[in-house]
Amino acid sequence: MTPHILLITAGEWPAQKGLLFTQVYETACALQAKGHSVSWFASIPLLSYLKRLVLRDKDLEAIEAACRARGIAFTRAIVPVTLGSPFSMPFRRWWHSRLAHRALNLLRAQPATTAGTVLHARSYYAAEIGVLLRNLAHTDGRLATIASFDMRSFLGPESPMAHGVLGTAVYGFLKSMEYDLVKSSDLSFLPINVGRRQYREETGLDIRYAPIQGMEREDGWFVDFDHRWSAQRIGYSGSIGQWHDPALLRTIFELFPAFTPQLASQKIDAFEGLDCTLYKPSELASYYDGLLALVIPGLAVVDGYYRTLQMRCNLFSTKAAEALSRGVPLVVSSELQELADFVRAHDCGIVVDVQKGRPTLPRGLEINDSNLWRRLSEGATLVGARFTRQAVVEVYEQAWASALERRRASPSAAEN
Repeated sequence: MTPHILLITAGEWPAQKGLLFTQVYETACALQAKGHSVSWFASIPLLSYLKRLVLRDKDLEAIEAACRARGIAFTRAIVPVTLGSPFSMPFRRWWHSRLAHRALNLLRAQPATTAGTVLHARSYYAAEIGVLLRNLAHTDGRLATIASFDMRSFLGPESPMAHGVLGTAVYGFLKSMEYDLVKSSDLSFLPINVGRRQYREETGLDIRYAPIQGMEREDGWFVDFDHRWSAQRIGYSGSIGQWHDPALLRTIFELFPAFTPQLASQKIDAFEGLDCTLYKPSELASYYDGLLALVIPGLAVVDGYYRTLQMRCNLFSTKAAEALSRGVPLVVSSELQELADFVRAHDCGIVVDVQKGRPTLPRGLEINDSNLWRRLSEGATLVGARFTRQAVVEVYEQAWASALERRRASPSAAEN
């Protein structure tokens, strides 16, 4: 028998074009295809919910319908404050406790299984709900229940970038909360090895490595390099702004004058004159399959402690994982240490050196040589296999199986 998987999200809107679709719903489908029963508990801020009602946005209904069609039990709870905001801190624990009690009913509605239950939480606030729910489940007699914390990145340095002075003021609080969550969870995952090593040195706690999920490789898929080379398109995927500088992106494009930029992004003023198209999740694989390379720019000027920490120790882009899973080489900034180290180690792209906001290519690089791009494409195809959906799901499954075995061996272990 396989364990039941309850996926927990908090503070995010389940949008058809958002990460909760590709990283949660599609993960749920992959787990279900491997024999797991799966449910999803989503905590949604009231403000987001009201905004979507005013805009007549049907994303939530679409997600609910998709889950229904697959037999994935989807439960949503509307909360009065955005749990990711510093303003929610005084109410956080109280609301998380209420949400955990509500989610317990979702567990009780699932068929009993001796294989156990995994509470897999995406992000910090979801993880606190997961830890509280695990403790309730144990009190309820469901001893083979573990809390799995999918960190994705460190929240601490992101808060000052998103909330300015207020975010800086709560940085220490967030680091303390992070420590408590990692220590209390049965498992914690992070896709950033630089950050994992740093955290181990700071706290003595181990965080497991789990790659960000990219895309699946369908039967018969292969890299049509000749097509990519003849098209000579170089791309960028996703939004722009807080983590990635549009001016730097354009400057990097200019380093490859023979290639045509093609962006999977919304048209904005900063992209004037560039080919921009918004793709559905089901269309992104074809987009990547037509690219010679994908650019991950980061910021042109990295100043201050929090921005430096974010760029060097806290960023492995979801879009990088998607591109690699389709065998697309990366063009990345030297400031993005995790990505730059990865590209160099696996010969799957080009690292541009960014000094005073200006990127430069490595000396002696023949960027119009098809043999160079063929080699980089082969490197991306080889290493990109670890980012396919099935490969990432197996990383989680193996870790969950070990944690459940430890839980069964010590069912009376006390939670923090």
